Amino acid sequence: MPAEFFAPISNQKTPPVYSFFNGREWVESNSGKTMAVRSPVDGSVVGELQVLAPKEIDAVMETAAGSQRGWEATPLNKRVSVMHLAADWIRHFEDYLTALLVREIGKTDSEARSEIKRTADLIDYFADEAQSIRGETLDSDNFPGYDKGRIAMIERVAYGVVVAIAPFNYPVNLAASKIAPALLMGNAVVFKPPTQGGISGVHLTRIFEKAGVPAGVICCVTGSGSDVGDVLVSHPLVDLITFTGSSDTGAAIAGRAGMVPLVFECGGNNPAVVLPDADMNLAAREIIKGGFAFAGQRCTAIKYVLGMQGVLDQLLPVVLTQMKEFVKMGDPRSPETKLVGPVISAGAAEQFQQWIDESVKLGATVVTGGKHKDNYMEPTILTGVTPEMPVVVREVFGPLVSFISIKSMDEAVAIINQSMFGLQASVFTKDEGTGLTFAKQLNVGTVQINGSPQRGPDHFPFLGVKRSGLGVQGVRYSLEAMSRLRPILLNKPQ
Repeated sequence: MPAEFFAPISNQKTPPVYSFFNGREWVESNSGKTMAVRSPVDGSVVGELQVLAPKEIDAVMETAAGSQRGWEATPLNKRVSVMHLAADWIRHFEDYLTALLVREIGKTDSEARSEIKRTADLIDYFADEAQSIRGETLDSDNFPGYDKGRIAMIERVAYGVVVAIAPFNYPVNLAASKIAPALLMGNAVVFKPPTQGGISGVHLTRIFEKAGVPAGVICCVTGSGSDVGDVLVSHPLVDLITFTGSSDTGAAIAGRAGMVPLVFECGGNNPAVVLPDADMNLAAREIIKGGFAFAGQRCTAIKYVLGMQGVLDQLLPVVLTQMKEFVKMGDPRSPETKLVGPVISAGAAEQFQQWIDESVKLGATVVTGGKHKDNYMEPTILTGVTPEMPVVVREVFGPLVSFISIKSMDEAVAIINQSMFGLQASVFTKDEGTGLTFAKQLNVGTVQINGSPQRGPDHFPFLGVKRSGLGVQGVRYSLEAMSRLRPILLNKPQ
């Protein structure tokens, strides 16, 4: 069944060369160029993706723009049915998609399987929630100085063509979190999957196509950011851009996009603040999960821990002890591997190593880990870290947690608020009142009390401030973000 279902998307050779979806059919690019996707697990070629030429992107955008109005006119209940079927197809191919994610991006089987299950549940939830989105009416006499006679009928309508750009670390879930609400609200979607993770993105597109998204309403274009992404985000037919990726790339897209609405999830360097009364076992467990899941390659990963020196002295041995139980680096295909498989590329591992080495030269100490071989980076803990070191200033996408000693809670607030990032922060304390008081001082999108940063549950609002994002996501919030208000005023003669 998988081979037959997905047959049109590749040439079926080993390794396969994948087509792109122009909205109507799966085709190879006229550019004659492809790019290889190599597995971070063993370096093998998983497959090759098309590199589109600029004229092909123009054609795709024109197709999407020409198909969007008809899709928006389709009754919502039919759009909802399409999304539910897509979710069912994802569940049907859970094993197939899980194995693909493991090989393509190096997630452990459990992490990959969780992503696939979560994606299906998310699409279903989107579909159900879309049916509760309603407009409203306003009477003119509610405002001082106006009599009856004007009624504003306010409805939510589609933007038009949405360009959706997904990251490598959740190439199915974060792609679906953009595509599903955009389609449900009546938009056409031009989807650009990441290079690493792009094969999974191609498969996801096929699922939406087979679920019944009409011709032209969803397209999938592949290629590097410089080859394809720059053309997409500055295209005159784009009406909204939704993007997940680095802060630098987000800033570059914003500069090219002009006045096009943006919904961005960008970088995060998330702190965990451990107060003296915290449950050290709980804090350690959440720091380990938050810092090392998927080898730390998450925008919501915990990157540094703030606490008084006495607190850190208590916490560190607990963390090291629990790491023996919960963390084991290795091949993600092995059931013995826990949390830490390979990072996405050898280049990423080398950059990660460089930042660690730079921080050590500035006075940091490696407590455990600190070395890499090929794509495998040891889970690492640094002590003696200061806020100006590279591992704190930059978003370090790897299995690293840095310990920073502070003299007061005011200092912790200052360090967090002075950072260019503002996605999430964690606070650990047995006194929830103290936690709430502290949380209200932090300039970040979300504060977790006694838990690690995370995107879910997916119906909660998810957002970043500063260089960590634009707009709000989460089921209802994403549906609203993928639509705009259209007031129609009915003026009655007096």
